[in-house]
Amino acid sequence: MAFVIPLLPGLESRAEVAPFYRAHTDLLQAVIMCVSVGYLPLLVFLGGLLERLWTEAGEGPLPWVVFASAVMFMTALNVALGLDAAAALLFDSAGSQTTYELHTAGFLLAAPAAFAGVAFFAALAALCFSGAFSRWLGWLAVAGALANVGAIGGVLSLTGPLNSGNGLIGGIALPLGMWLVWILLASVTWLREPAAVASAG
Repeated sequence: MAFVIPLLPGLESRAEVAPFYRAHTDLLQAVIMCVSVGYLPLLVFLGGLLERLWTEAGEGPLPWVVFASAVMFMTALNVALGLDAAAALLFDSAGSQTTYELHTAGFLLAAPAAFAGVAFFAALAALCFSGAFSRWLGWLAVAGALANVGAIGGVLSLTGPLNSGNGLIGGIALPLGMWLVWILLASVTWLREPAAVASAG
């Protein structure tokens, strides 16, 4: 997805969406398939994250907020990917208007899920600063929450920096990037510190 997202046309560019799908259908299908397969290790990670949260922070509400918001975010993203897959598969038979509508609907569906991203990172930040995880992971979670706040703007406009297709503020690239970076760095930290995550950053 990191390679494809910068190529995406803005949602206001109806004339550019159809040529984009014509030129990149195979690439889009390959990316969607890879992301779908990637849900399996992500779910395994979330199971390990919840277990670690219970160990480090106890069974309070915040671990459940982290888990539930992650599942909600993943579900919305999965449906959005399905709409883009439909746009790619139906391109030849349905025409450019239907392709544009499916493409736009996919990104607009993902935008409200940014609220789940804010909840995920805010709960993680609170847990990190309370000593459950390293404080530097907490600051990274704060950055993730701010990135997802910007993505909420995708529900407000199809044009400009707020559009959820490739907008500077509302675009999906930064929120997704923060999810991947936090998961990767947390995983590396836990592999280096298998017994417990250090409480000081």
